[in-house]
Amino acid sequence: MTDLPPVDGAAADAATGGQQEILAVVLDKPSRASELLLALTNLANEGKITMHDAVIVAKDDDGRARIVETVDVTPAQGALAGSWWGMLAGLIIGGPMFFGAALGGAAAGALYAKLVDHGLEDQWVKDMAAWISPGTSALLLLVEAGFSPDVLTELARFEGTGRVAVTTLPPDARAEIEAALGQR
Repeated sequence: MTDLPPVDGAAADAATGGQQEILAVVLDKPSRASELLLALTNLANEGKITMHDAVIVAKDDDGRARIVETVDVTPAQGALAGSWWGMLAGLIIGGPMFFGAALGGAAAGALYAKLVDHGLEDQWVKDMAAWISPGTSALLLLVEAGFSPDVLTELARFEGTGRVAVTTLPPDARAEIEAALGQR
């Protein structure tokens, strides 16, 4: 295994305004990150944790990595949304402008998604995918620093199956998460 991909604290603060933190948990099976994300999503729906971005990185036993971004808008998604808005504008205005508005909307949507990436840095996600071992997974999160104790209770269900690989959370929060995962 190579060195852990670094998270530049200044870059993380600049990207997130210092209000959001990065948490990367490496888990023992390729499917385990999906299970943890589902559990945390349920807690997010109850207002017990705020997740701004979540990425699942899984590597099969042969070393093939799969990255699933759950929140971040890709240029293709932006282009699709932009084309719908463009078509709507074209229908309202009518005539030959219909197709031009659709194409312009698609281009604007793709550009928006490319320029306004408020989630985890794509290159860091790719580096994490290369870093994790075959037969494992990682859940990469961009979260609000404060969260309910229920989050720690939920993490304890994954005791012995995961470990904190990277975080920008304060040391006391990291220690609580590591304890819940059975690292200490």
